[in-house]
Amino acid sequence: MTSNTVEAPGSGLFARLVRSESVGTRSIRKGYLFAALAALVSGVSVYVNSLGVRAFADPVLYTALKDGFVGLALLVPLALSPGWRMEYRRLDRKTWAWMVALALTGGSVPFALFFTGLQLTTAATGALLNHFQFVLVALFAVIFLKERIRPAMWAGFGVLLLGALLGADLHALDWSLGAWLVAASTVLFAIDFVIAKHLLRGLATLTVMTARMTIGTAMLFVYVIALGRLSPVSQLDATQWGFVVLTGVILLMFTIATFTAIRHASVSAVLAIGTVAPIVTTVIQVMSSGSTKLSPIDVTGLALMIAAVIAIIVVGLRQERRASSLQATPA
Repeated sequence: MTSNTVEAPGSGLFARLVRSESVGTRSIRKGYLFAALAALVSGVSVYVNSLGVRAFADPVLYTALKDGFVGLALLVPLALSPGWRMEYRRLDRKTWAWMVALALTGGSVPFALFFTGLQLTTAATGALLNHFQFVLVALFAVIFLKERIRPAMWAGFGVLLLGALLGADLHALDWSLGAWLVAASTVLFAIDFVIAKHLLRGLATLTVMTARMTIGTAMLFVYVIALGRLSPVSQLDATQWGFVVLTGVILLMFTIATFTAIRHASVSAVLAIGTVAPIVTTVIQVMSSGSTKLSPIDVTGLALMIAAVIAIIVVGLRQERRASSLQATPA
């Protein structure tokens, strides 16, 4: 993989957001802050998408359109800035292969698997399988990225998983073909985040984000077109296009926050912090409807998750700063 540093030229708000994300800079505190921001945005996204997907007969088409919005938005700074394009021209074949793998595992195939699986199984099954994503990321990060996760962090991960499982409706689980498709998407998403961390060690954040979303979206549209499911686009009304734009903007914010967090902090900690997103969604649902009631076990689970994430942030920051200072100390 090439490690050439490319400055982030260009002007405007988007350029300022990514200018500090060129290769060679790293701020652990910034990584954890953006991880928390990504979790917040994700919680909002789940609620808004639950409304948006109801306006579409085909959830895969809906996903392709909002992902396409993000892919096009990320192409703007690339089109206006020769500096960003130069970094792409410097990539070797091995790095391009990793880019394609990133798009396959995070920007295309898992979306099709996930939404197809949800049509064949229960929402409770999908939610439960998604809870294991951060565990898989942690395992993959240790094996492939050589991340060092100390016992205190593993303990925090365990408490976090326990809190997530307490609120799961185990009686509604349906281990059908749909469940296996959702499980496959969970594994692919976990691999995607590990590949992203690998690429971000040598490339600018915008470069990796753009490749993931544009190539991945292109693959999604190939899938939609191959199945003959693109024709309804011409019949979409203003409300449906409004949801595409709104959820696209939210997805863009989530993508920027997540990739910035992964660039600066350990990917295992970033994904663990992201598991508090359902808490944000629950709060929004309670505030919007006023009728949502939480059982004592649900409250216990949410409390455990919050406590675990706070502990992970405190312990993770301390451990990563200590590791960073040791690496910076000359032998």
